[in-house]
Amino acid sequence: MILEQLGRLLLTSESIYSDLQSINRSFPTITTSTLAGYMVNLGHHLMMAGSYATKCAGDNVTKTSTKDEALYVMLTEALPGFLISDFLKCQRLPSLPSIALRILRLTQSSKATINDVADTIEHDPALTARLISLANSVHHTRSANSTQTCLEAIQRLGLDATLTVVLSFNLFQHPSKGPQHTHIWQRSILSALIARQLAEQACPKQAGNAFTAALLQDIGILALSATYPEQVDELYIDSAIPHARLIEEEQRYFGCDHTVIGAWLAAKWGIPSAMVNTIRFSHAGYTSDSLMETCVRISGPTADACLSRAPEEQLATLLYDLSTTSGMPSFSFKSVLQEVQPKMELIAKTLMIDTPVAIDPKELLENAQQLLLNHTLVLNSRREAQSKALNMLRKGYSAPNGLNKQIAFKKLNK
Repeated sequence: MILEQLGRLLLTSESIYSDLQSINRSFPTITTSTLAGYMVNLGHHLMMAGSYATKCAGDNVTKTSTKDEALYVMLTEALPGFLISDFLKCQRLPSLPSIALRILRLTQSSKATINDVADTIEHDPALTARLISLANSVHHTRSANSTQTCLEAIQRLGLDATLTVVLSFNLFQHPSKGPQHTHIWQRSILSALIARQLAEQACPKQAGNAFTAALLQDIGILALSATYPEQVDELYIDSAIPHARLIEEEQRYFGCDHTVIGAWLAAKWGIPSAMVNTIRFSHAGYTSDSLMETCVRISGPTADACLSRAPEEQLATLLYDLSTTSGMPSFSFKSVLQEVQPKMELIAKTLMIDTPVAIDPKELLENAQQLLLNHTLVLNSRREAQSKALNMLRKGYSAPNGLNKQIAFKKLNK
């Protein structure tokens, strides 16, 4: 415990950073940022040593493997030193209690039952009461019998909605400051539902993992929002901007993007390393060695398209990118969107957040495919025109008394 407190002190003490400036004046060849980096790394190593000592002493803390600790250190070193310092000083940095972490692990286990999930949730009376209350809301009541137990509440809500409620209960405790915060939560839920449906087609046994990873892929934004509220409000003021562009802006503002921050936060919580890595690369290219990760990577852009002001254009772009990506599984987006739409509405009402604008999946796909067809026709027309022009040039150059003499004559007259 003492080591952990010392490490936290190294990371949060403002006097240490003022001392670094004095050292820099005495030794100009050593930059303040370099010294700060050494101090941040030392602080984290001390914190982890203290945490490990506490675990060995028998505290009731979720155990992490050596590999998890190594991943945490690697992600810590990937973040700028000032971010780590500010995150650890932030009193509102998102946290995940041990119960929520155990529920996450249970939902990823093929051996876990709904009874196991209920037994775990019942250790948190406030969360249990919240689930029962939601299950008895008008959106879920289909009979005169009210829900009395946690198990009945989970059966009525479903595992996906239950997990979403558990995470929202812990990660979205603070009131929203604006529509961009609602958009972040909408995107997370919509991405999770899309990832599950994609995984049901490509890798059914990993559908639950895909849902969880997609739900958590933007938690880095929550950390940034809690630590730098004014900057984040400015950065995310236009909720229609796709995340591919947001990442570029985050790099400019903070020196890294929310996927790395989210992975660091997940590793800090003790989430399994496979899930941490899925969050880290959730916004990377569509192809992956893991079909589950592919589903997660596609889920975000699909959600962006559904939430955008011009969904047909964004979805057409996504369909084109997927069609030109080698090794990409064939997905039925029509069935995905048809399954997701009613579930999204129900979860949004359950969590009392704004429901995204309703879309007609069939019409959206037809319009997107028509745009894609038009785009393909235009491309083919341009290619055909370029091919004809190239053939004419080749014939002109090969003609004995044609283009070659004209070119030679022009050169002589220059």
